[in-house]
This record gives sequence, C-alpha cells and structure tokens, in this order.
Amino acid sequence: MNIVFDVDGTICFNGQYIEEALAAQIKELQQHHNIIFASARPIRDLLPVVKAFNSQLLIGGNGSIVQHKDEIEVVGLIDKHIFKHIQQIISQYHLHYIIDDDFNYSSNLSSDYTIFKQLDPEQLAQNISIEDIEHPIKIILVDIPQDIYHDLKTSMQSLSEELSLNFHDNERNIDITAQNINKYTTLIKYLGNEDYIAFGNDINDIQLLNHAAQEFFIGSETNRQSLNLSHLNMIEPNPQLISRQINRI
Repeated sequence: MNIVFDVDGTICFNGQYIEEALAAQIKELQQHHNIIFASARPIRDLLPVVKAFNSQLLIGGNGSIVQHKDEIEVVGLIDKHIFKHIQQIISQYHLHYIIDDDFNYSSNLSSDYTIFKQLDPEQLAQNISIEDIEHPIKIILVDIPQDIYHDLKTSMQSLSEELSLNFHDNERNIDITAQNINKYTTLIKYLGNEDYIAFGNDINDIQLLNHAAQEFFIGSETNRQSLNLSHLNMIEPNPQLISRQINRI
C-alpha cells in the first residue's frame, strides 16, 4: 500500500525532526509499504527531516516540486505575470513572505518567526532578492496584519482561477502555488490510480485526505470542524497515539 504522510504538525512537532519512537515506527512500516512524504516545505527543507527513510517519492512545496528516484523535478511554476502582481501586493502592504525558487528562496522574515527555523536548515541555498526569483514555485504570505487580512483574502480569491490558494485564517497566512498544483494532484501524477492511505493536519492536506482510501486527520475536533472534515478519522497530535495507529496498518 502507498502511505502518504504530511510532515509538520502530522509527524514532526518541533519543526526539526521526527521523534525517535515515531520515526522507528515509520521505518518499520516502510519494510512492507511504499512511504511517501508530502509537505508544504520545498524539497531542500524537507530532506533534513526525512532523509533517513530513503523514500522514492518526496512531494514538496504543496505539490510544486518533487524528488522522484533521487531526481528533483519542478511540477508547476507560478505564472510570471501573476508573480509580478503578487510582488506589487507585497510591496503595497509591506507583507512578510517566503518565496521559493526551484532551489534558492527570497524572504524578509526575522528569526523570531517559528517558520524561520524550518527555512533552509542546512544552509544549502541563498536568500536572494525577490527580483532575482526566476522560477517561483511557492509563496507564503506570513502573519498578515489583522486589519488588512480579510480584504487581502478577498482580493486574492479573485486569482483562484490562476493560482492554488490556501488560507490559514488562524495564523493569517496565505499559501500560493500554480494553478491546479497541490499535494493530491502531484501525487496522482506519479501514482496514477493506485490507492493510498493519508495522514495530514491542515488545509494544505484537504484534497489529499478527501481522495484517500483511508485517511487520518491529526488535530483537535475544533480543527476538524473548522476545515469541514467531518467524515475523517481523527488522531490527537500526540506521537504515541499516531505511532499506535501506524502499528495497526
């Protein structure tokens, strides 16, 4: 069976590594099943967390980039004209952002942000200027001010026919990838019609969970209701409970 794991908030709870007992359980599972990791992180930032598993398919950047049989492949680029428009929005509202190129990135975040410790942890890439981004695969608008978030969200929704957008209302973040690019669309590009089991925890995982043969939502009942995921199996975000469920597969 193909088993797909989101990473942050699903099996990694510190932004840096998977706890030893849970990692051992996943390695045991890999002896009998095809393990795939599907993350919002680009491959550059995903590898330090999952490199011990030797998976044949890693999905990064919410589906915009993959590592398939040790080769990095870009799945979808954000249209250059749309990218220019987003740059104008960033400048107009003085927004915080992370923009991933196919390897390097551009960001104006300070180290105070939790997400900062997930950004190029092995210092393999360069933080380049936004003007030097040539192949934008994913954008995160981070910690948008409360007083403009609603209006900006409404404005961005007008681009939904040209982009894939995920709105994290609690954090006031917006994740942006190219049109029709998400974890699920990229997964089926490589799996075709094969069944899979999925583990995920937030709005980036909805399509992945909704199309799974069996799905597990990692989070609270409040989280599940806020995402309208009433039919999913739920596990509290506790490594021991997750490990126990994995052991039943």
